[in-house]
Amino acid sequence: MTTIEIRPAKDQDIQDLALVHVHAWKWAYRGLISDVVLERLNADQRAASWNQMLHEEMLPRPLVAVAGGDIVGFVHADSSRDNDADALTGEVTALYLVREHVGAGVGRQLWDAALNQLRNSGHTALTVWVLETNKRGRHFYERMGMTMDGTIKELTMGGSVLNEVRYQSSLSAF
Repeated sequence: MTTIEIRPAKDQDIQDLALVHVHAWKWAYRGLISDVVLERLNADQRAASWNQMLHEEMLPRPLVAVAGGDIVGFVHADSSRDNDADALTGEVTALYLVREHVGAGVGRQLWDAALNQLRNSGHTALTVWVLETNKRGRHFYERMGMTMDGTIKELTMGGSVLNEVRYQSSLSAF
């Protein structure tokens, strides 16, 4: 089994973050999001977004999972963006892996690192949004101890309306 290092993203990780992001969307959301949207994903555009976020001193920085010198996943957690959240509620805003590392415990390591990051910044509760149709993602969050709180939001992507469901938990539950 390959050793996984979890560390904050660095400026030199921008292109690799973009490639993982695009790769993960293409395999994880195939059949859930329009193929047109997935085929339009572009690593150079994603790199520009990551460059902007990291150079605007995105805090906390995303955490990356490194295996054999390659970035194979990332997670980002920060204060919740939800209007109904209080200041002590954190949110895992992204957690993505390259397909080859799914099921090997990398997602769990990233998840645990994100929860530690939230605890260290004073958060006591946690939320995460996931596509309602994303059975794999929902199953992961349920295995991690999250429960749906009944909140649903709609988003439009590629002309399709998609629903996201919110999961929540107290950080003390972990």
